[in-house]
Amino acid sequence: MITEPDMTLVTALIKPQVEGRVIRALHDLSPFPGFSLTEVRGQGRGRGAGGAYTATEYDFAYHAHLKLQMVCPTETAPAICRMIAIAAWTGQKGDGVIYTTPATSFVRIREMGVQAHEAS
Repeated sequence: MITEPDMTLVTALIKPQVEGRVIRALHDLSPFPGFSLTEVRGQGRGRGAGGAYTATEYDFAYHAHLKLQMVCPTETAPAICRMIAIAAWTGQKGDGVIYTTPATSFVRIREMGVQAHEAS
């Protein structure tokens, strides 16, 4: 199995209206890490003024966000998180969150497939 050392999964939940700014910021990185983007919806904790929300059995309020995920070398993850935060910031409630997770395994299918074909 081919693995890259010290990789981190960066996940950011951002507002849909800042997508263009965030993607342009990522394209400015060298090397460009590549990413996946998924439409998601959910609820926050309701911090801050006017943030209290009480759900009823029939009334659920969801907020639309985009989930941006990328695997990058661990040493570049803080800079990527900082760049996403700067590009996604609106200063308003619900700007989103960024979190990282260690990627214990990272395999490129193309490279693993070549090895598998050569072995057979």
